[in-house]
Amino acid sequence: MLAALLLAACHRSKEWTDASAAANRNDAAVNATSNQPCVNLNRASAEELIKLPGIGEVMSRRIIDYREQHGPFRRPAEIIIVEGFSEKKYRAIADLICVE
Repeated sequence: MLAALLLAACHRSKEWTDASAAANRNDAAVNATSNQPCVNLNRASAEELIKLPGIGEVMSRRIIDYREQHGPFRRPAEIIIVEGFSEKKYRAIADLICVE
């Protein structure tokens, strides 16, 4: 019985990992189809972030502060976690940003 529970837990974990990998591939595919080079959220300076539509000095500072406190972004959609960053704002710049 215990073995069955462990097997089921491992299977669920693999499904989540597979879904996460698919999401990362989708994010990369969106960025790859763009003619413009993407802004890497994990390396961009405040000046580079400010060039993105809807990103000003305050938001660029919040993005940098967040990445310094919590480590690199794993996928572009994680930017929504940053205080004051909305899903609508993310959709507006999704094809302009990436993570490496």
